[in-house]
Amino acid sequence: MPVIVATSDLQPGMRLAEPIIQQNRVLLAANKELTQHDINALRRLFPEQQMRVVDPILDAITDFEDDSRERDVAEMVRTKIGSAMAEMQERFSSRASPNELSISGVQSAVAEVIAYLEQNPVSAALVAQAFGGSGYLAQHTGNVFYLSLLLGTTVRDYVVQERMRQTSAKGVAPTALQDLTPLGLGAMFMDLGMLPLQSLYTQKQPLTDAQRKQVLEHPLVGADMLPESFSPVARSVVKTHHENVDGSGYPAGLTRDELHIFARIVRIADAFDAATATHTYKNALSPPRALWEMTAGPYREYYDPVLVRVFARLIQPFPIGAKLRLTDGRYAVVVKYNRKSPFQPYVLIAFDRDDNRLLDAKMEGPFGLHERTNVHLAFWGEEDLSYIYQSDLDHPAPVRAAEFSSLFDASYP
Repeated sequence: MPVIVATSDLQPGMRLAEPIIQQNRVLLAANKELTQHDINALRRLFPEQQMRVVDPILDAITDFEDDSRERDVAEMVRTKIGSAMAEMQERFSSRASPNELSISGVQSAVAEVIAYLEQNPVSAALVAQAFGGSGYLAQHTGNVFYLSLLLGTTVRDYVVQERMRQTSAKGVAPTALQDLTPLGLGAMFMDLGMLPLQSLYTQKQPLTDAQRKQVLEHPLVGADMLPESFSPVARSVVKTHHENVDGSGYPAGLTRDELHIFARIVRIADAFDAATATHTYKNALSPPRALWEMTAGPYREYYDPVLVRVFARLIQPFPIGAKLRLTDGRYAVVVKYNRKSPFQPYVLIAFDRDDNRLLDAKMEGPFGLHERTNVHLAFWGEEDLSYIYQSDLDHPAPVRAAEFSSLFDASYP
C-alpha cells in the first residue's frame, strides 16, 4: 500500500501509486518514477495536495488494510451521480423551462445507485476531491449523494423510528418507511437552485447583498423548479437542506422536530463535503478538522446528535498510508482504520524525529492509538492536530445565515 506525502516532501525516484488526473486528463501515470521536473510541476500546480507514493519497504514489514473496494464503490457512485447532475446542468443551461426538464433519467440513475450500494455495502466512507476542482457542483452532488446514502443505510432503524414519529404513520409497513429513494432524490437535487449562480464559485470578492439574498433563497428556488410529480419528501429535503437542528440555518430557521430525517442526513453530508472542498474553497478544512468541529467541537449542536455520531464512525479522517507526526517527534503511518474511534487509527511508527526510516527492529506496531495513553497525534503535514484532544470548549454563538459573506460560509457550518 502507498504512503501519503505532501508535494513539498516528494523526492526524485519516488513512484506514484495512482495517476494524477486533472479535468479528466492524465498528467502523470501510475507507477511513474518522479523526476525533479515532475516534482517542480506538481508543487506548482498542487502546492497543498498530498500524493500517494509506493513504499515497498513498509509493504514488506506489515500488512496495510486494503481499502480499494471502498474507494471503488465511492468512485462509482460519485461518477454515476456526477454525470447525471452534469447532464441536468447542461439541460438547464440550454434555457429549457423547468417544467420541461425530464428527471426520469436521473431517477433511474438514483435507483440504480441505491441498488448498487445495497449490493456492495462498505464500512468506511472514502471521498476524494478531484484535482483542479472543475465542475464543483456535479462533483459535490455525487459526494453528498454517496455520503447521504451510506449514512441512511447505516441508520435505517433510526430512519423508520423518526419517520413514524414525525408522520404518525400507523400501520405503514417498515419496508416502505425504509425506502431511501426520496433521500437519494433530495441529495441529487439539493443544489438545483444554485445552477444559475455557478459563477459565484469563482468570485474572489465578498458576496453582495443581492447575491447573498440569492444564495439564501436557493433551496426554495430549487424546490420550485422541480416538477409537480416530484416526491414531496424529496422536495422537502431540497427546501430544507441548509437548516440546522438548533434553528440557526436557512432559509426558515427550522429546528430538529420541524426537519425530516432525510433533510438532517443531507445537511451533515453537505456540510462535511463543502467544508473539505480544498480545490474549490481557499478556506476549506482538512477532513479531521471538519469532522472534529462537527462532532465534538464548536458546531456539534448544528446537527442531529444521533446521525452525526454515526457519521463520525463512517468517515475516516486519516487515509491508509497517511504519515502522522507524534507528540514525541517520531512519525507513524496509518495501516488500518479504527471504525469505533476514527481519530485513533492503527499505526506503525516507522520514522525517527528527523523523518529518517527506522531500522526494522526499532519500528513499533502496528497498534491502535487508543491502546496507548502515552502516544498522541501532533501534526499531519503542517496541520497541528492538538484540537483532537480538546473538550468542553466554549461554544460560539450560532452563526445566523444572514451573516455569511462567501459561498463557503453559506455551506459550512
